[in-house]
Amino acid sequence: MRKTPFFKLSMRALIIILVLGMMWSCSFFGDRKKGQYIPIEFDLQQEIGPFEGLGANVPLSFYSRRMKVLQTFNELGIKYIRVKREAENWDDILALRASTSRLGIKWIYSLDAIPVEFLDDYGKLTDVTGFAGWWAEEVDELLYQDVPADYIELLDGPDVLRGDSLALSSDLYNELIHATRTELDLRDFQNVAIVGPGLSSTNIDNDLETWYMDLDQASFDMLPFWSVQIWEDRHTSGQVGVALEDLFDYLEEIESSKPLLVTAFATSETKFNEIQYPDPNKYDILGNLNTFETYYYSATFTLPYALRVYSNTLDLLKHKQVVPFLYQLYDAPADVKYKKRSWGLLDLNGGEKPVFSVLSHLMKRVPKRSTIISTLQPTQDGLNALSFKNQDEVLVTVLNEGLESKSIQVSLRGADRKLEIKSAALHFSLGIFPPDQGKQDIVETEELELKLRSDDANDSYVFTLMLKPQSIFVGEFQYK
Repeated sequence: MRKTPFFKLSMRALIIILVLGMMWSCSFFGDRKKGQYIPIEFDLQQEIGPFEGLGANVPLSFYSRRMKVLQTFNELGIKYIRVKREAENWDDILALRASTSRLGIKWIYSLDAIPVEFLDDYGKLTDVTGFAGWWAEEVDELLYQDVPADYIELLDGPDVLRGDSLALSSDLYNELIHATRTELDLRDFQNVAIVGPGLSSTNIDNDLETWYMDLDQASFDMLPFWSVQIWEDRHTSGQVGVALEDLFDYLEEIESSKPLLVTAFATSETKFNEIQYPDPNKYDILGNLNTFETYYYSATFTLPYALRVYSNTLDLLKHKQVVPFLYQLYDAPADVKYKKRSWGLLDLNGGEKPVFSVLSHLMKRVPKRSTIISTLQPTQDGLNALSFKNQDEVLVTVLNEGLESKSIQVSLRGADRKLEIKSAALHFSLGIFPPDQGKQDIVETEELELKLRSDDANDSYVFTLMLKPQSIFVGEFQYK
């Protein structure tokens, strides 16, 4: 049968309708797919403040050239170290000081316990003037040994019970600041500053001494930094953000804008994804105990632990003028052998644990003299993100702690010039070892090719990314 012109026209119309329908369908489903991305948005004009670097606690009871201290500090962006001298190991201290001096790192000397000669039978400080004089003599000895102090912290954790009472009350602490400052000034150590109060937690409750409100104005003015640790049990799954928010709300109430040194943090969590790992405070000994084929293993050798410490680091940096101090730079033999402790970022041989690997991948790429940018909205679904920028570069990191892949769309608003990608990488592990194997998780790196597009409607640059389970993205961008 011959096809009529009307039939041909109808067929053409039908084809056009079908094609348009398919185009609409593709557009519809494309929009749906696009809408499934989890948004991560930054405004590069909304700065938290300058990046002040990180701090680290360094055991002085052991120093090894195998640690490559200069390289380690440089890769982690360390600007302060906190030390506690326990022995007359001046050669080790001098070697460490030589490395840190080249990088301009400041030293904070702290103390675990008040010498017994200044305490009563209940462990309470009774000779304030004597203890203040002891600190001045200690500073003098450090200068004589050519390892001068930049800062001193009068006592680590004065709010912790020692026996039946606190070694220091807040009133005694206030008195001790005055007495120590007087003793230091008498010896011409006006350049040595006191930081404090060195509390063991951020727990600010009405029924506890505040340690801040009880300072008189002179003591308040003497302290250039507040110092505090974050180890409270009430942290949700070992995360530090909530408790820090409480402390900053409190400091705002007392009209304090001093920088904060978080002198010890990591994570108190040792159970990740329903798997229990050995506590770093009491590691497991694995292997044949009757031979030399023994080794130690704790949560610090795992990627899940490293991801949580990484996330906590980002949360601390989201606050203005905060310097987070990594809890312990490396495992010391005395800790491992006698105390069964393994909090270090490096093992006994100077080898990198996962927490060092992931943090160094970020910190060694942070632009010089950069400021910190947080996300416009809090992250969810096990994600965390932060950005750093200077006049030439922008660095973005996004963390996925979850066990599932996450599709994200990162938006960088407020770029005042054209941005282009410099590098992009994903850091993850091919397999997380179970605790009974006692093997260290290995951090792998996959270089990525991103497509950065300009979104003129929203004055932003946008890229999409599929984040692997338990992975970290680090991307570098530069202005043209």
